[in-house]
Amino acid sequence: MATPVYGKQFIRFAETGLVEDATALEQFTLVKTSGATEPPTLALMAAGGECFGVLQQDVPAVDLDKATTLARLGTVATSGLLLVAADGANLQAQGAALLVDANGKSSSAGGAVTVAATTPIVRQQVQIGGVDMVLVSFN
Repeated sequence: MATPVYGKQFIRFAETGLVEDATALEQFTLVKTSGATEPPTLALMAAGGECFGVLQQDVPAVDLDKATTLARLGTVATSGLLLVAADGANLQAQGAALLVDANGKSSSAGGAVTVAATTPIVRQQVQIGGVDMVLVSFN
């Protein structure tokens, strides 16, 4: 297997999840699943615990003036070297175990995260277009 290329995201596996109408999720935030649905229903990871993965696009709440009856789906990267939005005031150090704040972002002041009984590790701090992010290895 090739070594990771730092500074770029590498998605090994991704899944699709359902986003409920009242839920708004931001790109590159950590998400968890809520309930036993197929596809899984996504929710913001607002504290430590078991994480499903990293959402790959913005999903705004439904605007009732433009609402449709179509299901809203989000793509979630679940394995690889993944970009995660970061709290710029509390950036995590390289080599640290991933922690998450109440906004689903990486934060040194957050709660511990696990993914399938493994601990994601911060590999690099990056800034893209003035936005603070971290590259995290997910098994």
